[in-house]
Amino acid sequence: MSKIKIRQLNDDDVSGYRYIRLEMLKNHPEAYADSYNNTRKQNDDFFLYRINNGAIFAAFDNNEIIATTGFFMQPHDNAKHKAMIWGLYVKPEYRGQGLSYDLLVEAIKNLPDTAKLVQLCVVEGNEAAQSTYEKAGFKIWGIEERAICVDGRYYDEKHMVKFLGR
Repeated sequence: MSKIKIRQLNDDDVSGYRYIRLEMLKNHPEAYADSYNNTRKQNDDFFLYRINNGAIFAAFDNNEIIATTGFFMQPHDNAKHKAMIWGLYVKPEYRGQGLSYDLLVEAIKNLPDTAKLVQLCVVEGNEAAQSTYEKAGFKIWGIEERAICVDGRYYDEKHMVKFLGR
């Protein structure tokens, strides 16, 4: 029996991260701003940059990445107190085990002390993800209409925030 472990990705995880990133974009294009077609053309340097710009956490079953999420801090001087969670995905066969919540908690736990709030977006209609975010203390603060467009179909996104009380 395998034991699922969560840890931050490093340079050695490029291949596994590339694989799961392409899977998420192919299976759920409505949930992400990146597209499968554009991302599959990228070389390893693109994925290394993502791994090293902020932080990406993954759940592993043995050595296979089965779920990911990441965060980055806003770079602008007047917004450096804000973090953004992005790219949450769990392989279908591992859903329903609480991995998305565990990854979210791990990412938040690893935010720098300068983070006073953390934001994320969820595509309207993804009730499972929204429920996970609400369980972790996020609240909806707005809806961006037509935030994502896939093959001419528009999807709205709910913007959510969690204040960290720091």
